[in-house]
Amino acid sequence: MIYYDKDDGAGGGGAPAEERDVQPKSFDEWLSSQDDEVRELYEQHTSGLKSALEKEKEARKSLSQQLKELVPKAEKGSELEQKLTETVGRLESAERRALFAEQANQVECVNPKAAYALAVSEDLFDENGQPEWKKIKEIAPELFRRTAKTDAGVNESAPVDINAAIRKATGRFNR
Repeated sequence: MIYYDKDDGAGGGGAPAEERDVQPKSFDEWLSSQDDEVRELYEQHTSGLKSALEKEKEARKSLSQQLKELVPKAEKGSELEQKLTETVGRLESAERRALFAEQANQVECVNPKAAYALAVSEDLFDENGQPEWKKIKEIAPELFRRTAKTDAGVNESAPVDINAAIRKATGRFNR
């Protein structure tokens, strides 16, 4: 059976480079490139989740403040004071862990649990309780998604592929 190319080979099998879709680097970039209807649907879908999360954060802050106010009222050295102090510490730790997990996704951390353990053990938080991401990345870069600059396309970033790098170094290319 013989197949004929309808445009006599002029097409080359694909769209011109300027018409090809470039992969977005993040979900936010992709969402911003969508039309208003898609963005509005996304906002409607996530607005309930966002408001529930904000209410939960506010409730946690309120509880933390109430506990901190109760600690001085408890009798010094009493079991109640010890329990309140312990509870306040656990609550603050949970808040810090939640903030860490929320930010870990934004900095492309592939193992937030290990990164948090490292940050706690090395005390990699600033005076406001914010994680010091640069220091965490310096100590353990393997916990973060790595990209390498390529010349394919429009100087886009591509995931690092050690196998492809070895093939290229040995003169064997992907087959």
